[in-house]
Amino acid sequence: MTKHDEIQGIMELAHKLGSNSYCGPWLESQIPFIEHDMRCDIMPTPSWSETRRLHDGMLATAREHAENIVKAANEKAAGIIKDAEKQAENTRKALARDIQKALDSIV
Repeated sequence: MTKHDEIQGIMELAHKLGSNSYCGPWLESQIPFIEHDMRCDIMPTPSWSETRRLHDGMLATAREHAENIVKAANEKAAGIIKDAEKQAENTRKALARDIQKALDSIV
């Protein structure tokens, strides 16, 4: 069966189902997209329910990935803050020593 034959079969099915069926109007509206995809050797896309399932899975994966990124960023930020506080404390101590030395040299 050729691509043309398959498209003709889909068109016939849409016509056979008619405008009063659940799938007829939808199938007819999809024929241009199906035809384009077939001519470009693109396989048909999944159904809406399958697309929703795939979407939900990708969304869950993206959320998990985002949570991991935020967790890693928070951990790194906490480390940077800890290092900065330690450096600030060391700077304060050094400054206090230098001020004390300066005061001791004046007296």
